[in-house]
Amino acid sequence: MKIQKRWSCSVFFLFHMTHVAWTQIFQVVGPSSAVLVFVGEDVTLPASLSPVISAQRFEVRWFRDDFFSPVLLYQNLQIRPEHQMQAYEGRTALFTEELLKGNVSLRLQDVRVSDGGLYKCFVDSGPWNEEVHITLNVEVLGNQPSISFGSTEDQQTTLVCKADKWGTTPDLTWRDMNGVDLTSESSVTEERDNEGFLRVSSFIPSSRSSTCSPVS
Repeated sequence: MKIQKRWSCSVFFLFHMTHVAWTQIFQVVGPSSAVLVFVGEDVTLPASLSPVISAQRFEVRWFRDDFFSPVLLYQNLQIRPEHQMQAYEGRTALFTEELLKGNVSLRLQDVRVSDGGLYKCFVDSGPWNEEVHITLNVEVLGNQPSISFGSTEDQQTTLVCKADKWGTTPDLTWRDMNGVDLTSESSVTEERDNEGFLRVSSFIPSSRSSTCSPVS
């Protein structure tokens, strides 16, 4: 009889532990493709728990390359700004009222060129943790080009086409007044400004009247 009692207790204990473990298993689900946003806009990186369970008492950590320097950290029922990357200070939020529904999405405001790239959402319940990776693509609509006169080191007069605030190098096309493509006669330089935007300059001899058109 004693052996039967011990066996019965062990079976109940094993069933109880198995039940607890299965109720805490979840996945973090994100979008199937990259998220697209334009510079200066706000964006949401969507992530949620499946099956739908409350994440209110879980740790939610959004980070990029460094796990310990998060974009945003939610821990012990509150946002922990003291651990946040300085570049994201004041620009991130969770939908805290939606945590009960398993919504762990990140809201990012005033997007910059430097915000583009891979983000990781790590959710830890204690007994279980999972993460999902989401790519943010940041697009930039550059300013209209400006054309002015310049000169080379040997004092040759040139036309200079400048295009600012581009995210990636645009294709600059030079054409004369008859529509003939003169791009092969030009040279291009580029540099990044302090906001991470590209400033592109193209030079061409000023022997003929020309127009310049940048295309991303």
